[in-house]
Amino acid sequence: MNISDASLTQITWNKIISDQLYATLDTYVSFWALFFLSCFGAATNTLNIIVFLGQGFKDGVNISLMSITFWDLVKCTNGLIHRMYGPISLFSTAVASSWRNITFPYVEYTPIFASYVAYALATYVSVERCLCVCKPFKVKAIFTPKFTLVMVVLISLMVFGAYVVIYFLYEIYYDYSAYLNSTIAYYKYNRLYFEYGHIIMPYYKFVAIGLPSLSFITLCVSSATTVYHLKKSAKIFQRYQLQNRRDKNASGISQREKQVAKMLLVVIIVNIGNLFPRIIFYVGQLVEPEFYVLKKYHNFFLTVAEFLFILDFMNASVNFFIFLSMSTNFKYTFKQIMSKLVKFE
Repeated sequence: MNISDASLTQITWNKIISDQLYATLDTYVSFWALFFLSCFGAATNTLNIIVFLGQGFKDGVNISLMSITFWDLVKCTNGLIHRMYGPISLFSTAVASSWRNITFPYVEYTPIFASYVAYALATYVSVERCLCVCKPFKVKAIFTPKFTLVMVVLISLMVFGAYVVIYFLYEIYYDYSAYLNSTIAYYKYNRLYFEYGHIIMPYYKFVAIGLPSLSFITLCVSSATTVYHLKKSAKIFQRYQLQNRRDKNASGISQREKQVAKMLLVVIIVNIGNLFPRIIFYVGQLVEPEFYVLKKYHNFFLTVAEFLFILDFMNASVNFFIFLSMSTNFKYTFKQIMSKLVKFE
């Protein structure tokens, strides 16, 4: 069932994407695809958290991955909460419309900001692994579990805090809908937006482009450096493989550290692939200021945003399978937990 939001019930913004096409895409993409992807992502990240709790946090890598998993869970859970308007519409279209419009300015933004935090944390992991591979003897003493915990908390608070101003730019009001024959909740820009929007919106667009772009560049550089040093380490290992054990580790990188670096590298590459389209999305907003919510290209903006959400939720869901396939410890702990659950039943 198609449920139009506040903008579509009052004013038509049908540049490029017509109202009818947007309603069709919205039904299949925003509700069905994103609803099930957010459900799947919430489930896989819950499993990640259970496994990490089972493993403990004596290793800084687990703390870093746990922090990324937490924000991925926040992303998927909020996406799921917003899209509950679909199941609600089976009972009441009016209540479903109100639910969607009330949650949009608040809950729908949270997955975006959670993604930015996850990107920043992945960047920290990328830099950490890069330094551990390049200078293993010098940095191992620095990146302790306590240091990692402090860093992921600071990064999370600073990055998420940079975007919270957006939550204060909307207000909810109620109006009668002749189409639904009921009073419906709608969202609109509030007084703060009209008084200070000329300051807030340039700031928001700057951090929305600047922080992800910085993450993207850092991820690319540190990942390329890590790959280079892993290949260099492999050559050293081959050179000394016929000599004693000490010589085999002459590169300073253990086989376990190499495996961890490779696994994290896959996670980082997935984040790079997911981050690039979103940077293009925000550059488009700089080029065309009307490409935004409640602006001339409202329909087109939300349509593109929904397809980006597909990438976000897929990115949030895939880490479980990366860990399961590339981490022996993760797989072992997961099997142990599953076997205990089966025995308990």
